[in-house]
Amino acid sequence: MILSLSAEVMWRIRHFGDFVTVPLAIVIFVDLAGIDRLSLVPAGVTAWTLLEYLVHRIVFHRYSVGRRLHRLHQLHHAHPNDPDAERSSLSTPLIAFPIGLLLIVTAGVEDGSAIFAGLLLGYLAFILVHFAVHRWPIEPNSWLYSAKIRHLTHHRFENCNYGVTTIFWDIVFRTNARIIGQRIRSGTG
Repeated sequence: MILSLSAEVMWRIRHFGDFVTVPLAIVIFVDLAGIDRLSLVPAGVTAWTLLEYLVHRIVFHRYSVGRRLHRLHQLHHAHPNDPDAERSSLSTPLIAFPIGLLLIVTAGVEDGSAIFAGLLLGYLAFILVHFAVHRWPIEPNSWLYSAKIRHLTHHRFENCNYGVTTIFWDIVFRTNARIIGQRIRSGTG
């Protein structure tokens, strides 16, 4: 009984830990930044959207920089509704810590913390939207419906719609596509 409870707790931490730890980290880094540096938070959010697009397109789909990362992402594509085929909250600190440290060392505590808080805010938006499009019933009149259709199109074709939180970079890099009937309409014509 204790072992199964422990396994259940670990499963929940692995899948939902970011929904607790990331907002807490955002609050901590906003506090470190101070009120005078809050204008840098949107720069961090914007940087996140580009980072999200580039990592998804290049690392996960074009080059298998990390074979394990590529394999895990392909597992997610093969089983998009399986929570065990998604990223783990346990890996977030391993990736985020060096980025936050680098920002603080290069830009200073206040500016680096503000930019990092923005990156974390963008990441929080990503995990919320990605969770929603795979787990929630989303009606066509919902503001999330277009994000769901775009992401499901990506799962079907894999060479388009790399942005989850925004369509902006897919438009800029001409990788935006949508399904019309059974045909795909691409930003490349």
